[in-house]
Amino acid sequence: MKKLGISFLAFCSVFAMSLFPIDVHATDFEGQEDKYIKICSSNLTNSNKKVCQEFNKYLKEKNQDLKEEIQDTKDDLSETNDNIEEVSKKIETLNSQIDEKNKEIDYMLKSIEKIKKDIAKKEEQMRERLYVMQTTYNSNWVLDFLFGSEDFSTFFSRIGSVNDITAYEKELVEELTQQKQNLDTQQKSLETAKENLESQKKSQEALQEKYIELKTAQQEKIKDSQQESKEVSSAQKKIDAALSELISRAPSGGGGGGSYVPGDSAVGNAIAQKALTRWGCRYWWGANGPNYFDCSGLVYWAYNQAGVSLGRTTAAGYAGSGKAISRSELQPGDVITFSYGSGVAHIGIYIGGGSFVHASGEGSGTVGQYPDQCVKTAPLSGYWERYVYNYRRLY
Repeated sequence: MKKLGISFLAFCSVFAMSLFPIDVHATDFEGQEDKYIKICSSNLTNSNKKVCQEFNKYLKEKNQDLKEEIQDTKDDLSETNDNIEEVSKKIETLNSQIDEKNKEIDYMLKSIEKIKKDIAKKEEQMRERLYVMQTTYNSNWVLDFLFGSEDFSTFFSRIGSVNDITAYEKELVEELTQQKQNLDTQQKSLETAKENLESQKKSQEALQEKYIELKTAQQEKIKDSQQESKEVSSAQKKIDAALSELISRAPSGGGGGGSYVPGDSAVGNAIAQKALTRWGCRYWWGANGPNYFDCSGLVYWAYNQAGVSLGRTTAAGYAGSGKAISRSELQPGDVITFSYGSGVAHIGIYIGGGSFVHASGEGSGTVGQYPDQCVKTAPLSGYWERYVYNYRRLY
């Protein structure tokens, strides 16, 4: 859309399309839409017809781009909604995992607390027993217990019994202490796992927030683009109506434009006759036959059908081609170019008897939809004569 100049060679238009001395291309309309909407939607004249045709094409392409942009943004929005849903599910899963870790940690803390109490209890019992044993050792009872043995085996066995009592208590406390250390280690592992889950949750929540912001921005973009598209469509309708009203001022041509009158050149006569066989074929911007034509497309088709090798160009291109002739020298097959004030914008083929045949249409907005915009004949005198740019012989 931004570089329409590269496709103008296929259209019946010219590069000079501004109200100013320099050429204006579609890119020049950007940022000046309000100005051209005002020019082209009211008081449209032949002098700015070409500019307005180009501007109307610019608006149509811009509107198409807006519609594509809206659809692309809607697709992006749908993807964003999917991403938000996916992230929400991840957050939900992480919350569930965090809850499970919290339960495990709570259970572990309770187990640790129980073992701490068991350790404290056993330590207290061991202290009490050692105290009792210490008191007992200072009494004759211990001596009697030990030395009242019948033999050395019994003596050492009784000493071992006292040692076994203290060793058992010590081992029990050490076992409980080891269990507590194991539970402490498991607690730390669970807390680390929980911290990792919390970190993942935080990241997902940040991502969710970004997606929600993106969704809001996309919704605003769609809203703005739809509003702009609506405004562009409204402007298009106004300009289409103005162009239609302008073209309605020109003679319809039809069958009252004059009949074919042979000339002195067999080639020229063949060109005129070939063009007349397309009478009634609808106008289509950029087309060059066999069933649809724009103005320069009809010239291209008729010449080549008559055996004259002619390249495809614009009305402006043909206006500078071939040989310049005067009106009095016109023969069937010669071309007549027209300018409405902003450069050559139209072309027809002379058929003799003061008439010509041409593909008549509004321009870029016409793509075969209007039956009355078609290949037709018209008298050169009167309306059309006022806009003649030059006469050329291209064969």
